[in-house]
Amino acid sequence: MIAPMTGRRRLVALVLVWTLPSLLFLTTAAFVYTKFRIPQPVRLDAADRTAVTTSLRAALLDTTAVPCGVDRPIAETLSVTVWSKGRALTRVDGHGATVGAATDDAAQKLRTAGPVRAMPLADREEARLQVDVVTGAAPLGGIERYAVPGIAEMLAINPGIEGIGAEINGTEVVLLPNELVAAKVLAAKRPSNALPDFAMGIDLARIGALLSARAGLTTAIAPEELFRFRTDTFVEAPQSMRPAAPIQLYRGNPAPPPLSAKTLRAAALAGGKFLVGHLAANGRYVYEHDLSTGQQTDPIRSGNYSMPRHAGTTYFLAELYRITKEEWLREPIERAFRHLAELLATGKCGSKLPDGTEIDCVLDRNEQIAQLGSTALAVVALAEYQRATGDATYLPLATKFTAFLLFMQREDGSFRHLYDPKTQQPDDKAELLYYSGEASLALARMYVVTKDERYVKAANKGLAWLVHWYDFFMGGFFYGEEHWTCIAAEAAWPSANDPDYMDFCHGYGAFLRAQQPVPGEHPDQDDFAGAYNVTSFVPPYNTPAGSRTEAMISSYLLGKHHGTPDPAVRAQISAALQYALGQQIRPESDFNVVGDGLGGMPGSPIDRNVRIDFVQHVCSAMIRASEWIDEP
Repeated sequence: MIAPMTGRRRLVALVLVWTLPSLLFLTTAAFVYTKFRIPQPVRLDAADRTAVTTSLRAALLDTTAVPCGVDRPIAETLSVTVWSKGRALTRVDGHGATVGAATDDAAQKLRTAGPVRAMPLADREEARLQVDVVTGAAPLGGIERYAVPGIAEMLAINPGIEGIGAEINGTEVVLLPNELVAAKVLAAKRPSNALPDFAMGIDLARIGALLSARAGLTTAIAPEELFRFRTDTFVEAPQSMRPAAPIQLYRGNPAPPPLSAKTLRAAALAGGKFLVGHLAANGRYVYEHDLSTGQQTDPIRSGNYSMPRHAGTTYFLAELYRITKEEWLREPIERAFRHLAELLATGKCGSKLPDGTEIDCVLDRNEQIAQLGSTALAVVALAEYQRATGDATYLPLATKFTAFLLFMQREDGSFRHLYDPKTQQPDDKAELLYYSGEASLALARMYVVTKDERYVKAANKGLAWLVHWYDFFMGGFFYGEEHWTCIAAEAAWPSANDPDYMDFCHGYGAFLRAQQPVPGEHPDQDDFAGAYNVTSFVPPYNTPAGSRTEAMISSYLLGKHHGTPDPAVRAQISAALQYALGQQIRPESDFNVVGDGLGGMPGSPIDRNVRIDFVQHVCSAMIRASEWIDEP
């Protein structure tokens, strides 16, 4: 649960979130790139990549040797990783003055590698070979001479692009960029206690220990002995796609598919299949899945669960069903709803108001305090299912939940966010992110399925409070995470049609675009174009590319409703979705995924953990945009 905050603390937090990273890092960025950047590699073309992997595959299958004739010079090392069932089975390093010589050296080592010789033939044929050609190197240290102490570890490497190595007894020993990601030694520092989720930098001590272990040493390698390097990285196509040329990777990802309604719909359905495949028989989701290890949270015993995210994820599945009418979605949605009904049946949260109105709220098994967001998003999901199917089976449940939302709303339109079922008293002080917007959306959606005027009036009051909270001098310069506010504003149209809502959401969009890089804005980071990030030194989180795009879709539609669609918002949506398509796990990129990860959305380009709400937000944006993205 997000820590409660007062209105004043909320404003202070907004200022810190949007100014601190800029103050710390923007003035440093140009200096670091100019002085310490390793040039981008000249990449092998499709024919040369194929020649390399043909030699290596012959070695993997232990067939007649195929010498590699690629005579391009390299910086000594070519690393080959054998991926089998998502795991790095083994890695061999070839050395030589040219790509061909290093490939031949690696192929010879591959033939005799113990893990390879122990592989069944079927596994060898299915395995995928990843090749990293080291193309350039530079010292790791040096930044600390020009900056404050400790900054070297913060800005040491371009994460996911550069590896780290050392020369030991005349031979290079390296940790590849993907190995640094899998070892979770990136994003290891937190520069501010005020921003606990803002992480960057590397764990030099851990990296030194890993290199020492790879070299067979008993003592850690000192940081001053390390160097950085870049690679030209590519991986074999999946077995079903061969003999297609090996796929170029950049920060571990292939190039994204082109943006279109067709690709967005397919990606959203893949996300739905991921979530359905991670829904247990008891109606709870596998909350997290680490793609690098295959480790998953237990949906039966795990206490690390979020009921707002459970409800939000089920809302997305209902939305996906409404738009696609894919029948395989219906039973899982109902299974997740049954779990909500089971929690309701415990009677922990139900009561009657003095006027006899029955209210109820979502309270998980181990919770004592009810969160407004859990109930609000449950209402959104239930209403969305009724919109999709016309089935009013869950309307009594949604009605009790919505009565609770009305009870939690103050006269000025704001909401109380926490409720103690034992004392039947709301908390009038705590304020949490998202919940007021989620409650306003729930009320708007309930009006759509019931036409009860109470709901749209309450939604309008909630929206007015949210939007006009920013009516002060600095209000147009700082925004919180208001994506649910804009989704609710469009959902309430046309019954709530205040043009202030559209103006607010367009202003929010302009604010977000300042954090959305375009191609060419940051060297070597065109793969981040379209995402939202606060500094070029920190890879963007993937969830905002979904949640903020959901909001911008609603903002764009509000503009259309008012006759003034904003082309800048439309371009913003397209850029974010093109970025997200490149981050989603698909057959070309699942070579290093343990377990069923197709359709999943990792936390970031260097965070291989998938959480259910990562998939929910991104794929909700995808399926909603697919309805109109191909229109002129």
